[in-house]
Amino acid sequence: MDTHRFSTNNHQLTPASPAFEPRRKIKKFRRTTRACDFCNRRSIRCKGSEENVSRCQNCADFDVPCTYDRPAKKRGKKTSTAERESSQGQSDTGPNLLFPLRHENVHTQNATSQSPKDGNLDHSRRMKADEIVGFSISRDVREMVLANRDKIENLVNVYFEVVYPIFPLFHRGTLLRKVTERSYLKNRGLFAAVMSICALASARARDGALPPGRWDPAYFTRPAAEMFCAAAKDVIPPDLASARGLDYMRACALLALFGVQLGKVEIMHQYLGLYHTLVALDGLHDEKNWPHDIGRVEMEERRRLFWSLYTLEVYHSIVWGGIIRCRESQSRVAFPSEVDDEFLLEEGMASQSRETNSYIVPDPVRNPSCWLRGWNFTTEMYRILEHAMDDFHRRREKTVGPFSPSDLFPRDAPPQSVVLEKVMLMHAELPSRFKESRNAVGEMSEDIFGFQAANITATIQLVRMVLFTAEESTVSQKCTIANELLDGFSKVPVSFLRAISSPLLYHLAGIGSILGSVMIESPLSESDYRQVRSSLLGIADLLERLENTISQNVGANARLRNLITRIDKFMMSQRQEEALTYSPPVPNRTPPDMGTPHPNLSMGVNDGMGQSNMDFGSSNDQLQFQIPPELLEDWPWPFDMTQGLGGFGNDLYRM
Repeated sequence: MDTHRFSTNNHQLTPASPAFEPRRKIKKFRRTTRACDFCNRRSIRCKGSEENVSRCQNCADFDVPCTYDRPAKKRGKKTSTAERESSQGQSDTGPNLLFPLRHENVHTQNATSQSPKDGNLDHSRRMKADEIVGFSISRDVREMVLANRDKIENLVNVYFEVVYPIFPLFHRGTLLRKVTERSYLKNRGLFAAVMSICALASARARDGALPPGRWDPAYFTRPAAEMFCAAAKDVIPPDLASARGLDYMRACALLALFGVQLGKVEIMHQYLGLYHTLVALDGLHDEKNWPHDIGRVEMEERRRLFWSLYTLEVYHSIVWGGIIRCRESQSRVAFPSEVDDEFLLEEGMASQSRETNSYIVPDPVRNPSCWLRGWNFTTEMYRILEHAMDDFHRRREKTVGPFSPSDLFPRDAPPQSVVLEKVMLMHAELPSRFKESRNAVGEMSEDIFGFQAANITATIQLVRMVLFTAEESTVSQKCTIANELLDGFSKVPVSFLRAISSPLLYHLAGIGSILGSVMIESPLSESDYRQVRSSLLGIADLLERLENTISQNVGANARLRNLITRIDKFMMSQRQEEALTYSPPVPNRTPPDMGTPHPNLSMGVNDGMGQSNMDFGSSNDQLQFQIPPELLEDWPWPFDMTQGLGGFGNDLYRM
């Protein structure tokens, strides 16, 4: 290989060969000594842009102003803790445990731990607040929002970390830009949506759904999630005809999820109802009704919103016995494109056909390497669940009238085993990263696949439960399916179980309902009860893994174990009574002294968690025991699955 030879003269390089071409001067980038406001708020590295020296690369990517308006930190000797506490009243705690958090004014931070009624804005700041907020809201809400600008941005980030993987209602880059620019203070619908995000994210944080080691949960305790919920409700117009637009629909959807998170079914019903009213006014269920001038981003947001709430609607029908209002057969909405947000281009949605004078909507993109492939698979499972629930309810006795229109439209549903075989075949065709849940690593681009794997596992278990309950089964079969369902959940890392949060409890309620039907339908033998008891302890173990995180789960593990202990004592007392009068019909054998309990049979001692160390010794399956109804009065799950898995009085999951 030919090389050029150089000689040095006064630090100048001169070529020793005529073939030498002048060497391009290497461009040196200015080292950034101070992060801009945008990068500082997100605790990300701030580096200069190659194309625009006036903005950093991150600000250029997100197309936001690159400013340095925050006060510079003072250099020199640091103030001692005692001096800092005496001047502030309390030490400032940052929410992010991994990075130095953004600047947040000390007085503003202190104001976040106070009620808005304490008056944390002086008169001059109130005058400025009136100028900032572009619509009418109550003074308490206005002061709370203005005093918590950074916390609102942090809660939006929490939403993208723990809610967005399951309910991706927003385009990430677009929403982050609007929140950074505080556009929600000028747009009433966006304000309702952002406050709803904060309410749900704050409730999730309170219930332990934060990524491990990523945030300080104490930072999100004030203002309470309920205050953000009140702020969202404050701006939703009573006349829904004037609440048009995508943001109001998303606000109602998020408030319905907030109700699920709190275990308050009435809140979920209220805002699901408002959402469906807005869907009817907007025509969201049919893409032909959508505005023709929307861009690609809004088109994908609409698709994600529709199918996200469709899954919630089907889930609501299974868990709480509700009706499905947005039915799959009456909808004309495509699945979302399998494209990450950063690759979505903002372009026109549809092109007009000159021949037919109709609009042609571009087909969604399919990409098996995108996390939305797993999300769309979960949606497919809920479409199957809708039809499985239809078949389940058709089997029920009709009490409407002497004539049944369904008799005019007979449909032969395939056997449940055929449906389940198809489901498992679809699951087998998924890429491997959607089948195995790995521990969270704190990187959203990786963890979002773990969320999909965990959600797919939970949804397939739900499909199996619904299909299973549609057929007659023995006690052994019911216990086997319950144990298989629990085994599936046990393979999901606890960090993702906590992130799924409250909805997971209702999946467990389905398992409890299966076991409940075993307890009341017919007498149990000792071996039958052993199987039921083993499954109940499996549920208790899973609840224990979630203890002290999900607020609805507080004490659930102990209460379930106490219930098991009471049933244990009843079963053992029944065995002792039967032993006094029962003689096994075995010829040429001296019956043992049944007056004394079996040496391996112990009444068990409560271990503090309500668990009995019961051992029946050798089982005698010829003895049958009917558990009295009064013993099961506090059974935490409904016995009749037609009323929903969660019912309306799920005491196990209440405080």
